[in-house]
Amino acid sequence: MQIIYNWHITERCNYSCKYCFAKWNKAAETEIYEDYEKVEKILTNLSQKETISKLIGKEVTSVRLNFAGGEPLMLKKGVFSKIVIKAKEMGFVTSLITNGSLLKSCPDILKYLDMVGISIDSLDEAVCLDIGRCSNKNYISKEKLENIIDTIKSSNHKIRLKFNVVVSKYNYNMNIVEQLQAYEPNRLKILRQLPFNGEEGITDAQFELFLSINRKSLEKENVVIENKNDIIQSYLMIDPQGRFFQNGNEKAYCYSDPIYDVGLEQAFSQIKFDKEKFMSRYNQ
Repeated sequence: MQIIYNWHITERCNYSCKYCFAKWNKAAETEIYEDYEKVEKILTNLSQKETISKLIGKEVTSVRLNFAGGEPLMLKKGVFSKIVIKAKEMGFVTSLITNGSLLKSCPDILKYLDMVGISIDSLDEAVCLDIGRCSNKNYISKEKLENIIDTIKSSNHKIRLKFNVVVSKYNYNMNIVEQLQAYEPNRLKILRQLPFNGEEGITDAQFELFLSINRKSLEKENVVIENKNDIIQSYLMIDPQGRFFQNGNEKAYCYSDPIYDVGLEQAFSQIKFDKEKFMSRYNQ
């Protein structure tokens, strides 16, 4: 199977989504992405297929490193490119989760990516402004999204396209999935907003309403739906300081020691991880 690590390489972002879960205590002051020695140690550890196979009890045949944030494209172009290129040289499958707004300014990075995931919860201006999914009131409209997709596909014709949709109080009554399916993504993930850091999640009824409104478009094979319990302790996530971190607490995350310091096996043992949920998601 393929193992997927989600490295939230920075907290910096040009958007200010109100329910963002990628928040750490002043992490921007201690982000390690410019410390290449630590970065290389992390990459070396994450590339160890035999070690992670032993830890999860199943043979790992490939490793995907998914760069997330914050917004990874906020980092200095040369610094981030160097990390992605190094990961690719080491044999990682590489992917990026982005809000899409900065992709046209750095299309060269797309040559080194196997997948790009665009986080997009609405194409409606008022909703995006309410969420904070915008920069200086500039949001991703239908036309901008089409331009972004054109940039992605023209830069790398082999790249896979993914959409991530967070269902929240701002969009639970909207039909966004049909709009996104029109672009024929390889994968479309629906995630229920988790309560965290003072932001409440949505009710069961609200989530079910979203699923009902979008039912027809959700029946396709490229769709993955994750309710609250599906998300908790089922991702292998790394914070900007190079530590595994895990959700499940509405007020704070739990963390391992830095991977570059104690190694993959010890850091992994310091967090809770539900491998059955993980395998269920990625074996689909």
